[in-house]
Amino acid sequence: PIIPDVIVDYDEQSDSYVAALCDGVLPPLRVSPRYRSMSGDEALDKETRSFISRNVSNAEWLIESINQRSNSLLRVVNVVLARQRDFFDIGPQHLKPMPMVDVAEQLGVHVATVSRAVAGKWMQTPRGMVQLRRFFSGGTETAEGENVSWEAVKAMLGEIVEAEDKSKPFSDELLAAALKERGVDIARRTVVKYRQQLGIPPARLRKQY
Repeated sequence: PIIPDVIVDYDEQSDSYVAALCDGVLPPLRVSPRYRSMSGDEALDKETRSFISRNVSNAEWLIESINQRSNSLLRVVNVVLARQRDFFDIGPQHLKPMPMVDVAEQLGVHVATVSRAVAGKWMQTPRGMVQLRRFFSGGTETAEGENVSWEAVKAMLGEIVEAEDKSKPFSDELLAAALKERGVDIARRTVVKYRQQLGIPPARLRKQY
């Protein structure tokens, strides 16, 4: 089973989505007060105090690094919640394009920091478990001038296949035409690529007699 790194809930009072890190039952990391006091204990020999002091510093650095990584993750998630409100309100077909570089510029960090923060991370949301990296992609513009991400286009494609007449499944050309009716004009080869990424077989294999 997938264990979420972040939990997102809807707060009716503020009409907003709120994120919290999912730390489970793990206690917060800390340096043992015993060793911290030993590092300055004059009763101990200099070499022992030096060893303890050096490793207390290493532990503090590690704890600070972990805290910074957690804070970076939460900051990125809050940007996602603000920019992708339509996804949480309506569904995946309303995902907006959101390049990592834009998020990095908004937060004032390097794009590599954003990439590391979201790598392998999952969010538990009112719309189910979602991989955080899914929110970061380019996109296209619909005939109505609305920006949609490629993930949203995939969601539309999945909906069209789900609703098709299984005795007469859509060919890739017809899938492209159906997407065009929704305002998304993409080539047949792109439909094939997305269909394969979604694990949807070709029309001849979807046909039911």
